[in-house]
Amino acid sequence: MSTPLHLHESHLPRYPARESEDGRQALRQAVGTDSERHLAALLAPLCGPDSDGLSIALLARFGSLPALLRANRRTLEQRLPPGRPDLVDLLLAVRPLVGDMLQAEMLDGPVVPDNRAAVRYLHAAMAHEPAEQVRILYLDAKNRIVRDEVVARGSVTKTDIFPREIIRRALDLGATGLIMAHNHPSGDPEPSHHDLTATRAVADAARLFDLVLHDHIVLGRGGYRSLREDGYL
Repeated sequence: MSTPLHLHESHLPRYPARESEDGRQALRQAVGTDSERHLAALLAPLCGPDSDGLSIALLARFGSLPALLRANRRTLEQRLPPGRPDLVDLLLAVRPLVGDMLQAEMLDGPVVPDNRAAVRYLHAAMAHEPAEQVRILYLDAKNRIVRDEVVARGSVTKTDIFPREIIRRALDLGATGLIMAHNHPSGDPEPSHHDLTATRAVADAARLFDLVLHDHIVLGRGGYRSLREDGYL
Protein backbone atom coordinates (compact mmCIF):
# COMPACT_ATOMS: atom_id res chain seq x y z
CA MET A 1 0.00 0.00 0.00
CA SER A 2 1.41 3.39 -0.93
CA THR A 3 2.18 6.02 1.69
CA PRO A 4 -0.43 8.77 1.95
CA LEU A 5 0.35 12.44 1.54
CA HIS A 6 -1.53 14.96 3.61
CA LEU A 7 -3.55 17.94 2.51
CA HIS A 8 -3.63 19.94 5.70
CA GLU A 9 -5.16 23.35 6.29
CA SER A 10 -2.35 25.14 8.12
CA HIS A 11 -1.33 28.29 6.34
CA LEU A 12 2.23 29.55 6.07
CA PRO A 13 2.74 33.31 5.62
CA ARG A 14 5.87 32.96 3.49
CA TYR A 15 3.85 31.81 0.50
CA PRO A 16 2.53 34.74 -1.56
CA ALA A 17 -1.19 35.35 -1.13
CA ARG A 18 -3.56 37.39 -3.20
CA GLU A 19 -5.09 40.31 -1.38
CA SER A 20 -8.54 39.37 -0.16
CA GLU A 21 -10.24 41.72 -2.61
CA ASP A 22 -8.28 40.18 -5.50
CA GLY A 23 -9.47 36.74 -4.40
CA ARG A 24 -13.05 37.92 -4.19
CA GLN A 25 -12.80 39.53 -7.61
CA ALA A 26 -11.42 36.32 -9.13
CA LEU A 27 -14.32 34.40 -7.68
CA ARG A 28 -16.83 36.93 -8.97
CA GLN A 29 -15.43 36.53 -12.46
CA ALA A 30 -15.56 32.75 -12.22
CA VAL A 31 -18.82 32.21 -10.37
CA GLY A 32 -20.83 35.27 -11.37
CA THR A 33 -21.98 38.51 -9.76
CA ASP A 34 -25.77 38.47 -10.08
CA SER A 35 -26.80 36.35 -7.10
CA GLU A 36 -29.46 38.77 -5.83
CA ARG A 37 -31.02 39.19 -9.25
CA HIS A 38 -31.03 35.47 -10.01
CA LEU A 39 -32.44 34.53 -6.61
CA ALA A 40 -35.15 37.20 -6.87
CA ALA A 41 -36.16 35.86 -10.29
CA LEU A 42 -36.33 32.34 -8.86
CA LEU A 43 -38.52 33.44 -5.94
CA ALA A 44 -40.75 35.80 -7.94
CA PRO A 45 -43.44 33.23 -8.94
CA LEU A 46 -44.00 32.40 -5.26
CA CYS A 47 -43.24 35.75 -3.61
CA GLY A 48 -44.22 38.39 -6.16
CA PRO A 49 -43.03 41.91 -5.26
CA ASP A 50 -41.48 40.63 -2.03
CA SER A 51 -38.91 38.58 -3.96
CA ASP A 52 -36.29 41.36 -4.13
CA GLY A 53 -36.30 42.01 -0.40
CA LEU A 54 -36.40 38.33 0.45
CA SER A 55 -33.46 37.55 -1.84
CA ILE A 56 -31.34 40.23 -0.14
CA ALA A 57 -32.33 38.97 3.32
CA LEU A 58 -31.58 35.33 2.46
CA LEU A 59 -28.17 36.11 0.98
CA ALA A 60 -27.31 38.15 4.07
CA ARG A 61 -28.49 35.31 6.31
CA PHE A 62 -26.66 32.52 4.48
CA GLY A 63 -23.65 34.51 3.26
CA SER A 64 -23.82 33.46 -0.40
CA LEU A 65 -26.05 31.83 -2.98
CA PRO A 66 -24.04 28.56 -2.97
CA ALA A 67 -24.39 28.37 0.83
CA LEU A 68 -28.14 28.88 0.52
CA LEU A 69 -28.48 26.21 -2.15
CA ARG A 70 -26.43 23.71 -0.14
CA ALA A 71 -28.50 24.12 3.04
CA ASN A 72 -30.50 21.10 4.15
CA ARG A 73 -34.24 21.05 4.76
CA ARG A 74 -33.97 21.63 8.51
CA THR A 75 -31.73 24.68 8.08
CA LEU A 76 -33.99 26.14 5.41
CA GLU A 77 -37.07 25.64 7.58
CA GLN A 78 -35.34 27.46 10.44
CA ARG A 79 -34.13 30.42 8.38
CA LEU A 80 -36.83 30.97 5.78
CA PRO A 81 -40.08 32.79 6.58
CA PRO A 82 -42.33 30.53 8.69
CA GLY A 83 -45.18 28.73 7.04
CA ARG A 84 -43.57 28.65 3.59
CA PRO A 85 -42.80 24.99 2.83
CA ASP A 86 -43.18 25.86 -0.86
CA LEU A 87 -40.01 28.00 -0.67
CA VAL A 88 -38.13 25.19 1.06
CA ASP A 89 -39.21 22.70 -1.60
CA LEU A 90 -38.25 25.09 -4.39
CA LEU A 91 -34.73 25.70 -3.11
CA LEU A 92 -34.15 22.00 -2.47
CA ALA A 93 -35.28 21.22 -6.02
CA VAL A 94 -33.02 23.85 -7.58
CA ARG A 95 -29.77 22.60 -6.04
CA PRO A 96 -29.25 19.51 -8.23
CA LEU A 97 -30.31 21.45 -11.32
CA VAL A 98 -27.60 24.05 -10.70
CA GLY A 99 -25.00 21.33 -10.22
CA ASP A 100 -26.08 19.57 -13.39
CA MET A 101 -25.97 22.83 -15.35
CA LEU A 102 -22.47 23.70 -14.17
CA GLN A 103 -21.24 20.18 -14.82
CA ALA A 104 -22.70 20.21 -18.34
CA GLU A 105 -21.01 23.55 -19.01
CA MET A 106 -17.70 22.14 -17.82
CA LEU A 107 -18.04 18.99 -19.94
CA ASP A 108 -18.89 21.00 -23.06
CA GLY A 109 -15.31 21.83 -24.01
CA PRO A 110 -11.66 21.84 -22.94
CA VAL A 111 -10.92 23.03 -19.41
CA VAL A 112 -7.28 23.90 -20.11
CA PRO A 113 -6.03 26.62 -20.42
CA ASP A 114 -9.38 28.34 -19.67
CA ASN A 115 -10.43 26.89 -16.32
CA ARG A 116 -13.40 29.17 -15.57
CA ALA A 117 -16.10 26.55 -16.21
CA ALA A 118 -14.21 24.05 -14.06
CA VAL A 119 -13.85 26.59 -11.24
CA ARG A 120 -17.57 27.40 -11.31
CA TYR A 121 -18.46 23.72 -11.08
CA LEU A 122 -15.86 22.86 -8.45
CA HIS A 123 -16.77 25.83 -6.28
CA ALA A 124 -20.45 24.88 -6.31
CA ALA A 125 -19.66 21.22 -5.66
CA MET A 126 -17.01 21.56 -2.96
CA ALA A 127 -16.49 24.99 -1.43
CA HIS A 128 -19.21 24.63 1.21
CA GLU A 129 -18.51 21.03 2.20
CA PRO A 130 -18.07 20.67 6.00
CA ALA A 131 -15.05 18.35 5.63
CA GLU A 132 -12.12 18.27 3.23
CA GLN A 133 -12.43 16.25 0.06
CA VAL A 134 -10.17 15.76 -2.93
CA ARG A 135 -11.57 15.61 -6.44
CA ILE A 136 -9.73 14.70 -9.64
CA LEU A 137 -10.80 15.73 -13.13
CA TYR A 138 -9.23 13.27 -15.56
CA LEU A 139 -8.62 14.77 -19.02
CA ASP A 140 -8.12 13.40 -22.52
CA ALA A 141 -5.61 14.60 -25.10
CA LYS A 142 -7.92 17.50 -26.03
CA ASN A 143 -8.17 18.57 -22.38
CA ARG A 144 -11.79 17.48 -22.13
CA ILE A 145 -12.99 15.72 -19.01
CA VAL A 146 -13.35 11.96 -19.26
CA ARG A 147 -14.11 11.38 -15.57
CA ASP A 148 -14.84 13.46 -12.48
CA GLU A 149 -14.21 11.60 -9.23
CA VAL A 150 -13.90 12.29 -5.51
CA VAL A 151 -10.79 10.32 -4.57
CA ALA A 152 -10.52 11.13 -0.86
CA ARG A 153 -12.56 12.48 2.02
CA GLY A 154 -11.11 13.67 5.28
CA SER A 155 -11.78 15.73 8.37
CA VAL A 156 -12.36 19.42 8.86
CA THR A 157 -8.61 20.08 8.64
CA LYS A 158 -6.91 17.37 6.61
CA THR A 159 -7.21 14.67 3.96
CA ASP A 160 -4.85 11.89 2.94
CA ILE A 161 -4.17 11.24 -0.74
CA PHE A 162 -2.31 8.46 -2.52
CA PRO A 163 -0.53 9.66 -5.69
CA ARG A 164 0.02 6.11 -6.91
CA GLU A 165 -3.72 5.40 -6.86
CA ILE A 166 -4.48 8.65 -8.69
CA ILE A 167 -1.98 7.82 -11.44
CA ARG A 168 -3.18 4.23 -11.74
CA ARG A 169 -6.74 5.46 -12.20
CA ALA A 170 -5.60 7.93 -14.87
CA LEU A 171 -3.89 5.14 -16.80
CA ASP A 172 -6.96 2.89 -16.49
CA LEU A 173 -9.09 5.68 -17.99
CA GLY A 174 -6.64 6.44 -20.79
CA ALA A 175 -6.30 9.99 -19.50
CA THR A 176 -3.38 12.19 -20.50
CA GLY A 177 -3.79 14.88 -17.87
CA LEU A 178 -5.58 15.78 -14.68
CA ILE A 179 -6.76 18.66 -12.56
CA MET A 180 -6.70 18.21 -8.81
CA ALA A 181 -9.01 20.13 -6.48
CA HIS A 182 -9.71 20.19 -2.78
CA ASN A 183 -11.60 22.42 -0.38
CA HIS A 184 -10.76 24.18 2.87
CA PRO A 185 -13.80 24.05 5.18
CA SER A 186 -12.54 27.15 7.02
CA GLY A 187 -13.43 29.13 3.90
CA ASP A 188 -9.85 30.36 3.32
CA PRO A 189 -8.38 28.94 0.08
CA GLU A 190 -4.78 29.89 0.92
CA PRO A 191 -2.64 26.78 0.17
CA SER A 192 -0.69 25.22 3.02
CA HIS A 193 2.79 23.71 2.98
CA HIS A 194 1.17 20.25 2.92
CA ASP A 195 -0.92 21.26 -0.10
CA LEU A 196 2.18 22.33 -2.02
CA THR A 197 4.12 19.20 -1.08
CA ALA A 198 1.27 16.94 -2.18
CA THR A 199 0.90 18.88 -5.43
CA ARG A 200 4.55 18.40 -6.32
CA ALA A 201 4.37 14.69 -5.46
CA VAL A 202 1.37 14.12 -7.73
CA ALA A 203 2.95 16.19 -10.51
CA ASP A 204 6.22 14.22 -10.27
CA ALA A 205 4.40 10.88 -10.25
CA ALA A 206 2.32 11.92 -13.25
CA ARG A 207 5.39 12.99 -15.20
CA LEU A 208 6.90 9.50 -14.91
CA PHE A 209 3.99 8.17 -16.99
CA ASP A 210 3.83 11.07 -19.47
CA LEU A 211 0.81 12.51 -17.69
CA VAL A 212 0.39 16.18 -16.86
CA LEU A 213 -1.01 17.67 -13.67
CA HIS A 214 -2.42 20.84 -15.21
CA ASP A 215 -3.56 22.49 -12.00
CA HIS A 216 -4.42 22.10 -8.35
CA ILE A 217 -7.35 24.30 -7.38
CA VAL A 218 -7.88 25.04 -3.68
CA LEU A 219 -11.41 26.18 -2.89
CA GLY A 220 -12.89 28.16 -0.03
CA ARG A 221 -16.25 29.82 0.44
CA GLY A 222 -14.81 33.23 -0.41
CA GLY A 223 -12.60 32.35 -3.35
CA TYR A 224 -10.15 29.94 -4.87
CA ARG A 225 -6.46 29.57 -5.58
CA SER A 226 -5.00 28.04 -8.73
CA LEU A 227 -1.53 26.68 -8.04
CA ARG A 228 -0.84 26.86 -11.77
CA GLU A 229 -1.71 30.56 -11.87
CA ASP A 230 0.32 31.14 -8.71
CA GLY A 231 3.42 29.59 -10.30
CA TYR A 232 3.68 26.39 -8.27
CA LEU A 233 3.17 24.16 -11.35
